[in-house]
Amino acid sequence: MEKATFDDSFTVDMSDTSNEERTMKRKGRQHGPSFLKKRGRGRSPKSINIADLPEEQRAKAVKFDMDNNGTLDEIEMAMMHYDIDGDGNLGLEEIHAIVQEHLRDQNNIGAMRRVIAGLACFTLILALSNLGTSLASAILVKETTADANTGEMKLKGTMNVMGTQSSAETFEAQEMDVETRRARRAMVVQSLMGDPFGEHAHRRLGRGVSACQGKKCDKDIMFDTNFMNQEDVEKIKAKCDLGRVVNVKRSFPGGSVDTSSLCKAGTSIVIKEKKTSSASKRSRGKGKSKARLGFDMVVVSDGKDTVFDCNGRNCFLSGSNLRQKHGEPCNLSHGSDDCEAGLVCIQDANDVTSGKCLSNWDEATWYVDWDNRKCVQDCVGGPNCGGEASNWNEEFATYKLCCDTHLSYLSGGYQECVPDLDFYLGKGQDCSESRVCKNGLVCEKSPLNGSDRWYCV
Repeated sequence: MEKATFDDSFTVDMSDTSNEERTMKRKGRQHGPSFLKKRGRGRSPKSINIADLPEEQRAKAVKFDMDNNGTLDEIEMAMMHYDIDGDGNLGLEEIHAIVQEHLRDQNNIGAMRRVIAGLACFTLILALSNLGTSLASAILVKETTADANTGEMKLKGTMNVMGTQSSAETFEAQEMDVETRRARRAMVVQSLMGDPFGEHAHRRLGRGVSACQGKKCDKDIMFDTNFMNQEDVEKIKAKCDLGRVVNVKRSFPGGSVDTSSLCKAGTSIVIKEKKTSSASKRSRGKGKSKARLGFDMVVVSDGKDTVFDCNGRNCFLSGSNLRQKHGEPCNLSHGSDDCEAGLVCIQDANDVTSGKCLSNWDEATWYVDWDNRKCVQDCVGGPNCGGEASNWNEEFATYKLCCDTHLSYLSGGYQECVPDLDFYLGKGQDCSESRVCKNGLVCEKSPLNGSDRWYCV
């Protein structure tokens, strides 16, 4: 009797015995269809009637009907499938094919198990990583605190800085309205007239800068250019004290923007609180919100100064750090306040709304004569017209800018900027031909550039 043994629980009889004999052998052993079904995947057995098969397959199917019940179950159908030659027996080649498929399935199952194990390990690593991150965050929150003023992380107890800083932080300075600018200029001029050559915040900007003396102070006056909210300036102070990099940005007509470095590591900062009157102290009273006090702050970096004059609400900016160099943008309505000494804010040829700081004196034709309160074109000493306040003279591209920006707030209006407005505008009685005037008037040459006309004044 020939037998093909798959393992210790599955034996196929290869002898040519009848179905009845094979049935009796099955009943005497545990290795039968019921046992094979138990080794399956737990699915309910499926069967097919032999009578439903095509006639050419019925004879072959009867040979594999081990139960002699006229049906083939799932295992019997599989055996018939592997009977390639159709003789009702499984030969060595057919058994070889069965073993090959069995081993291939085992390899596939092993590979699948390894993939599942790898995914499980990866999931475990991710879970442990998330757990570690959560624990680190909890410990960090417990041991650190955030500074609301500087935005830095600090250790509780020691308050040592832990956080990192960005490359730079920029604050934007705002433009003053016309009335505020005139009021600020009038205040500066009044204080300078009281002590023309003394120390002043708009002349000597900070203790680190050498003070000017006498005539050396010519053109050294720096009027306020912009303003900022005092709350922002206090943030700037805190960041500069820590050596952070801070910039100030200003916008000009025509869309030009200028960003200047304000402070960095090694910057000198001088703070001076302003005196508070006793009446102001009493007005605050107890139980009321504390009013923000004003202060003066001078920031010196790389030899340039930025002055903040704070009144409790706003801070007005001035200083050499805010003066524009040759070719840089400026605001025409500011006169030459935006430009460095020796430069003039002249209308940009490509944009009538904006100006540039240039050194072309031929185009800066109007000068301020503070002593006589007028705008003139011809000065003996060039742009310095002399007078008691000679070191405050400035130059402008047009008469209107000169008069409107610098003199009207002192003398009460545009019409009183100069003794004879018609003469300076070239609208007086023309005496170019006769050079003779009536009623005691004198015929003088027009001060307008390029004009060959003479007028009675």
